[in-house]
Amino acid sequence: MSVQSLTDVELFPYYADIPLEVPHCLTGGEAEYVRGTVNGLVYEGLKVSNSISCGELQTGATYVALGRDARGMQVQTHWMYCTQTAPIPTLAISHNHGTPGVFAPAPHLDRSMFVTLEPLGEIIGVSSYLPSHLDVFEFKLGTSGDLISTAFGAPHIMGIRIKDPFLPPHFLTGARRLTITARSTRTGQSIGLQDLICVQSSDPAVFLQEGGM
Repeated sequence: MSVQSLTDVELFPYYADIPLEVPHCLTGGEAEYVRGTVNGLVYEGLKVSNSISCGELQTGATYVALGRDARGMQVQTHWMYCTQTAPIPTLAISHNHGTPGVFAPAPHLDRSMFVTLEPLGEIIGVSSYLPSHLDVFEFKLGTSGDLISTAFGAPHIMGIRIKDPFLPPHFLTGARRLTITARSTRTGQSIGLQDLICVQSSDPAVFLQEGGM
């Protein structure tokens, strides 16, 4: 996830496919412009401060922003949904490369692209070398981690994050069609996720379901 500081921010209404001249509805602001991509999901968000309102912002309406980066170069954002009008105007959008043309409002993210759902222990990778092979091989991937989901997306993508991972070669970044089981440290129940792809093998390792795309 990248965070860019913008100054001299102006916000304009955005009307898709309608060529109409529109006045800005916010000017003179500073903004935090956040962008991120994970497993086909794309996120963009904008949080504006110290601005002067020149028109009415509406939650759910779409806007595009112009601003200047640290080098003084002009930056134009992707169009976004307004998710909060006051006290700090906030906009965000997500879309999925797997379903082109479909966009959704999103929360503004400032730290992580994932939501932690449940603490996990006893994290095991399960695989067989051939789909028809009767032998199942298990690999201890880590002792602690979390059940997670992406913090944005339509739909969200479920996954598992592993702290201090120990991964065999076929569970490294880019590996697909993986199965991982774990135990909830809160309830003791066993859970399992299939059709996972490893999107990050460093600490923490992150595995996401490909079916969410």
